[in-house]
Amino acid sequence: MTLYILPGINRTILLGLVIQTIVLLMVFALFSESAWAESMKCGTHIISDGLKPGPSKAQVKRKCGRPYLESSNHWVYYKGRSVYRLRFSEPSGLVSIRREIER
Repeated sequence: MTLYILPGINRTILLGLVIQTIVLLMVFALFSESAWAESMKCGTHIISDGLKPGPSKAQVKRKCGRPYLESSNHWVYYKGRSVYRLRFSEPSGLVSIRREIER
C-alpha cells in the first residue's frame, strides 16, 4: 500500500495529525456515552431525567410501554443488552435513569 502525501508535508507531521484526530474522536465517544447514560431511547422518543420536573410515570409508559418490572417508584426496562433502572418521585416525576450492560 502506497501512502500519497501532498508535496511539502512531512510524514511525521501527518502521523501526528492522524493520532490527534483519533484521540479526539475517542474523547468525544467517551463523553457522548456519559451523556446518554441518563437517557433511554424508546422508539422515536428519548426519555431523560435531566428535565425539571421529569416526565411522569404515565408519560414514560405512553412512550416506552409497560416496564419489565414495576414497583411503586422503581421501574426496570430491558433494551437489547442494556438494563435501564428508572426511579420516580411523586411530586418530581422521573428522578434518575441508571443504565447497566448485561454480559
